[in-house]
Amino acid sequence: MRTIGFRSNVLFIIAAAAGLLASLGRAWYAPTPAVTPEEARIGDVHGPVEEFFMRLTREFTTASGTTGWDAFTTTDTILVALVTIAVISSLAALVPGVEQPARELLRLATFAMLGIAVVKLANTPDAAGLVERRQGAWIALGVTGIMASSANTLYSAPLLRRKAGRSLYETPVMAVPARSTAFDTPGSVTPEPVERG
Repeated sequence: MRTIGFRSNVLFIIAAAAGLLASLGRAWYAPTPAVTPEEARIGDVHGPVEEFFMRLTREFTTASGTTGWDAFTTTDTILVALVTIAVISSLAALVPGVEQPARELLRLATFAMLGIAVVKLANTPDAAGLVERRQGAWIALGVTGIMASSANTLYSAPLLRRKAGRSLYETPVMAVPARSTAFDTPGSVTPEPVERG
């Protein structure tokens, strides 16, 4: 099976970083909608299982709600800073010589973004009445997962080595060929070199 190349992982990280910024403009949270009289008909059972699936359907299909920019006070600023660090360090991972610290910084930044997305997905701002998640939170979880996976792949890849080109002023070193014994007759002895001194 063919694996994704080094530069493709860098492109995935940059595209996912743009996706994370775009997800902040979508709805992350919303209040629970009130049940209308048409929905609360006699004979309908609204148990916990039905309520769970109705809520899950609203999380993925309803676009109305509070955006990430409006729902957060400092988390959105932290995410933007981490996105900037991730994009710069992913591009620096292509440069021989600085790739190792860039990969480590990239890996830390992407795992921090993934952790923030998981926490914000699990802890809804109930105090503000926003008790249901919306599409933006799920999109953020997906793109930060892609970033963390690609960053981990880059971190595990072998380091790039700059190929040293041959100088124009440097003459190549020629190897001395070994002496062939194919033309010696059987029983003949090769004379030893005589030292003069």
